[in-house]
Amino acid sequence: MCMSSEMGVKMPGKSHTTAVRAFTLVELLTVIAIIAVLAAILFPVFAAAREQARQATTMGNMHDVYEAVRLYHEDEGTYPPALFGYAETALTNVQPGMPSGEPALPGDPIVPMGQATEYFQATGVGAYLYPNKLKDLNAFFCPDNPTHNQTQVTIAYWPLTLTNGQLVPVTWVQGNNNTNPPPACPNYSDPDLPTRQPNGPNPGATYVGQPKLFYVMDSMDIGPLLDSNGNWMHDANGNPLYEYHYAVDWTHQLYNQKNGCDTTAQVPVYGLPSNPPVVLSNQLKYKNPSPETTVITWNTYHAGVAHSGNVIVLLLSGTARKISLQQAQQQLPLNYH
Repeated sequence: MCMSSEMGVKMPGKSHTTAVRAFTLVELLTVIAIIAVLAAILFPVFAAAREQARQATTMGNMHDVYEAVRLYHEDEGTYPPALFGYAETALTNVQPGMPSGEPALPGDPIVPMGQATEYFQATGVGAYLYPNKLKDLNAFFCPDNPTHNQTQVTIAYWPLTLTNGQLVPVTWVQGNNNTNPPPACPNYSDPDLPTRQPNGPNPGATYVGQPKLFYVMDSMDIGPLLDSNGNWMHDANGNPLYEYHYAVDWTHQLYNQKNGCDTTAQVPVYGLPSNPPVVLSNQLKYKNPSPETTVITWNTYHAGVAHSGNVIVLLLSGTARKISLQQAQQQLPLNYH
């Protein structure tokens, strides 16, 4: 009995093929659209997670800085004039036990940040945290800082909350306590005001009134100067502006029982009444400032570069906190509460 091909018997000489179904153009476009939507949803989530990790790194670095500040205070009985220190220029023909560098002035050749000794005293004792109290250079960096050039330097400006919005550069200040008659409001001068050494560039130049130079990679002493919208401010030539974030003395005048003085400062404290005078005791220059209201430093890179809206504040208590940009601009450095 013969069976036909319709009953599944393969007939000699004939091939059997199975048709393969391909995706249609509409199906491919649908899959691509779904992937695009998922990417649009997930990429911001991943970016936010990475930024959260960078902020956690900054808070960890701030903890290391706080421990170094505390150790410095225990050893010296005062707080350091700067955290990392200032941009440094090298001295020549250095004798053993003598300083190997000095703070740079505009136009000086710059020692790379990683090679800075911060030894500006004849005793060879470093005046700042690095490298004696805190040897890890990375603790002074912010992962959102776009600069990786260790010889790039900048000047810094006082926080706009202290100057009624005016750009006032941070300069070296000399005391006025030796005047006759003595001033009604004594000037708290820079205790680390250096003297230009003869074996350095431009010997004999004075530091008084000259701008302090900071390494741009130093994210603890300075940070981006932000406008009210959180945008990084630039000068007329397009250069980014930096804000001063660590100071033992924000007003440059000591409180006087008779005259007040702290609110009639060289750098005025905008928004605080001068009559009666306000005693700004939450400055590191005073004895026993409040740990919970005294600010050591703060970081604006995460708000100005990553646009996270967060400013991270390091308090004298050792706590690092995230606050909003608006809160930071209203309270830092002297009105924090």
